[in-house]
Amino acid sequence: MLTCGEPKMQSFCVVLTVAVFSVTDGRLVFPPGSDMGYIVPDEPEQESFMDTANWLRDVDEYRAEPLRGEREADDSHASWSERRSLHQPEAAQRGPPKDLPDNLKDDKHGVAMGIPHVKCDNAKINLTLDWDYSPVNYTCFGLKYNRLPVRKNFKSVEKCIELPKNYTPQHVCMNQKLSYNTTLPTYGPHRPLWPVFGEYKFVPVQRWLHSLEHGGIVMLYDPCTEPLLVEQLRKILTGCFRKHIITPYTLLSKERPLALMAWGCSLEMATVNEAEVKAFIKTRALHGPEGHYPKNGSFKEGLLHKAKYPTKYENDSIICPENEQVVHYLR
Repeated sequence: MLTCGEPKMQSFCVVLTVAVFSVTDGRLVFPPGSDMGYIVPDEPEQESFMDTANWLRDVDEYRAEPLRGEREADDSHASWSERRSLHQPEAAQRGPPKDLPDNLKDDKHGVAMGIPHVKCDNAKINLTLDWDYSPVNYTCFGLKYNRLPVRKNFKSVEKCIELPKNYTPQHVCMNQKLSYNTTLPTYGPHRPLWPVFGEYKFVPVQRWLHSLEHGGIVMLYDPCTEPLLVEQLRKILTGCFRKHIITPYTLLSKERPLALMAWGCSLEMATVNEAEVKAFIKTRALHGPEGHYPKNGSFKEGLLHKAKYPTKYENDSIICPENEQVVHYLR
C-alpha cells in the first residue's frame, strides 16, 4: 500500500490536500509517526447577528430619511432641520380595496374612521406593514456607552406648518404601505383606527398621526435619552392632558432626543423646561380637523399604560390644571 511518505505519492498527496481543502471545511492531520492522514472538520465560526431592521430603514423602499446614526455620519445631511421643514408627508398612492363594504367608504377621508374590519383595518391584521417588531425601535443597546449626553445649552426648536383649513387627511387601509418623506410628520394620511391614548412599548407613526388629527399630543423620546428627562417630560404630559400617546422613536436628533407633537406642530427638546412644555400643550392640544373628538381608538398593540384624566372632571378642555386633584399613572 502506497502512502504519502512514498516519493511517488508526494505530488499526488499535495493535489489531494488542495482538493480536500477546497471541498471541505476541515484540515488534513497526520498522527505522529504515521504517513496516514485523516480529515478533521474545522470548528464552526460563531454566527454574528446585528439587528438593524427598522420600520423606516429602507430608504429606497419607504423614501424615509436615514436613522439618527446615519444622519450624524453623513456630512451631506448637515442641515437636516432645514430640509425636514420643506418635506411634506407622502400621500397614499392606491385606493382602498375594491371590495370594501359600503359602510367603510367615506367621501371625506376615503375610508371611514373607527370601524374595525378585516377588509381594511381591524388593528390586528398586517401590522408588520408599519412595524416589523424590531427591538431597535425601543431599546438602547449598551446603555453604559450609548446613552445620549444632555445638551443643556441647546434651545428647544418649535416648528409649525400652516395647513389649509379645508385639508382632510386620508385614511389608508392595511392593504398598502404608508410612508413619509420627513422624520417628524405632524400631519398626513394614516390608518383608520387610532391608538388608545396612553403609553406604549412602541407605536408606528402611521397610527399616532391619527391621534394628532383628534387633537392629541404625542411624546417621542429616543431610547437612549437620559431616563430622568424622559420621566420628567412624561410626568408633565400625563398631569396635563389625557389625549396623549407616549412612545420611543429613533428618528430624533441626538442633540434634541425629546419631542412633543401636535397637529401641524412639533417641539424638539434637549432638556425639559416645564413652563415651555406646558405652554406648548396648552396652545397646541385639541387642534386638528377633529380636535375635540374624545373617544379612544381600537389600536392597543404594545399598550403599557392607558391614559387617565388629569383631574376628577372627565373634561379634555381642562389642560395642565394647577391644583391638588392632578393624578398620574400608577407606575
